[in-house]
Amino acid sequence: MKKYSEEFLEIAQPIIVHESYIKMKYIKHHNESVYEHCMDTAYMSYRISKRMGMDYVATTRGCLLHDFYLYKFKKGKGVRFFSAPLFHARNHPLIALENAGKHFVLNQKERDIIKNHMFPIGVPRSGEAWIVTFVDKFLAVCEYSLRVKKMTFNKREVKIGT
Repeated sequence: MKKYSEEFLEIAQPIIVHESYIKMKYIKHHNESVYEHCMDTAYMSYRISKRMGMDYVATTRGCLLHDFYLYKFKKGKGVRFFSAPLFHARNHPLIALENAGKHFVLNQKERDIIKNHMFPIGVPRSGEAWIVTFVDKFLAVCEYSLRVKKMTFNKREVKIGT
């Protein structure tokens, strides 16, 4: 089990126990679930924003909700391959913002984090949103790298076994 600070979990608690939010545990994302990705991104963003003397509560809440879109993204085939990821990149922050607004009261920084974390498609307006944007990209690269490494290892294992 991953270790998060008590303060972080206290901030996160009202969001992470919500029945709609829990559904993200079952949606695959990068190398893990959307839930795990949001928790990891929020915890790293929380630590950075707190260390920098910024609004770490808004950072944590906005980051937890940045991918609250509740569907499995699937890439298209053929000519549409490039349009599907761009469509998702453009629209999922708006869907996440709409979902978050249905279930939680959000302040301006939290809305900015959710809506604009997909730079350069969205442009963050606050320092907190920039932190989440950079952490999200960094962890996405790490998660994809682990996924590729796992796939490569599994292919080698099959070749050795045959």
